[in-house]
Amino acid sequence: MRQGLLAAWPVALGYFPVAVAFGMAGVGAGLAPWAVQLLSLLVFAGASQFAFLGLLAEGASPWLAAGVALLLNLRHAFYGPALRPYLAGHPLLAFFLTDEVFAVALKSLPGLPQAARTGFFLGLGLGAYLAWNLGTSLGAFGAAQLQELPGVGEGLSFALPALFLLLALPHLRNPVALGAGLLAFALHLLGQTAWGLVLAGVLGFLWRRP
Repeated sequence: MRQGLLAAWPVALGYFPVAVAFGMAGVGAGLAPWAVQLLSLLVFAGASQFAFLGLLAEGASPWLAAGVALLLNLRHAFYGPALRPYLAGHPLLAFFLTDEVFAVALKSLPGLPQAARTGFFLGLGLGAYLAWNLGTSLGAFGAAQLQELPGVGEGLSFALPALFLLLALPHLRNPVALGAGLLAFALHLLGQTAWGLVLAGVLGFLWRRP
């Protein structure tokens, strides 16, 4: 497990400031700090959590927001099985699966002895999970104090758009992702942001490239 915790440092350093931004955004959206923290403890999926908050802020129902968050997480069902040969028999470890944890695990697990793989992944996942929740706690319970610091509020508010932009850039050549994004943007302009995200997700899930 120690080796996994050490390997988690790059992921943890990337997660922490974004988690702080999430904590502050959650309080800004009207949620109690404990509710924001509970989201990170139980969901642990940054993009889904931000989407949930965004849809609530747009006036969408909690059920619709939760449905969109679940739809975003369905991508794990497609790439997660790549780790199955190394972690067979430990399905609960899937809770710690994120895009970044997957990337580090897929690179590291094949070179480890079978007996060390479960402990490595557990340490890796826990390191990322703790960083995300510590950042959420700082942002949620210290939101008022952080907003008073010069430049902090503006900098953290930029962290989320920057993160999503970096995530989106590699997919601009993918016609499926581009089509889904254009659909969501068109419906946003028509004032139907929530449904735009839902329909874009469905389109991306159903569309198969030739």
